[in-house]
Amino acid sequence: MKVSVVLVHYNTPDLLLNCLKSLYAFTAGISFEVIVVDNASQNRPEPQRLGDFQRLTWIQNETNVGFGVANNQGVGMATGDYVFLLNTDTLFTDNLIKALYDKAQGIDKLGILAPRLLNHDLSVQYYGSMFGRFQYLGKKDRAVSFISGAAMFMKRTVYQSVGGFDPAYFFYNEDLDLCTTLRRAGNKLIYSPSLTLIHLGGGSTKPSKALKKQALISSGYYLKKHFFR
Repeated sequence: MKVSVVLVHYNTPDLLLNCLKSLYAFTAGISFEVIVVDNASQNRPEPQRLGDFQRLTWIQNETNVGFGVANNQGVGMATGDYVFLLNTDTLFTDNLIKALYDKAQGIDKLGILAPRLLNHDLSVQYYGSMFGRFQYLGKKDRAVSFISGAAMFMKRTVYQSVGGFDPAYFFYNEDLDLCTTLRRAGNKLIYSPSLTLIHLGGGSTKPSKALKKQALISSGYYLKKHFFR
């Protein structure tokens, strides 16, 4: 198996199904499997609607263990040489998985390879601060300091070598933490703007005081872990 796609699902069955439909419609010429980890959703796809997707494994959690831990579960079940950590609110428009795999073969000390994320209207979706966005401009592949957790492609052994996502993060900043850890271990984070993926954004999260509090907790933990030890 070349690639294992890992999706964490939480109460977004329609987004998940649309993501899966586009993934299976466009992916060809490469062996892959899909692992969906459900974080105790009250709203899940009907089992018969998943029957058309071959090589799909469903992991059902009885409690919401958080985004990072759920991804770790999925990778733990993976058999692919590479893992593609993917949000459910993403849509494929071409054979992205094969393109990512092919490109990864020529990159030494690869930590994470990521496509350019697009909004639904196909405009470019940037992340990071105003000052950090400059590193994502242009049309050439380049090493960057951060890759969004919405779409992370990497060797399974590399992910496992650093312990995957730190389970101390329930939500927010687990992707930043992984990027920092991988870079400090000598791995490259490569952003490839010629490869694209639609990312709708915020599909399973709605603004709330609880989420704002969680973001502050995660930010504080990240700073303490990496800069104030």
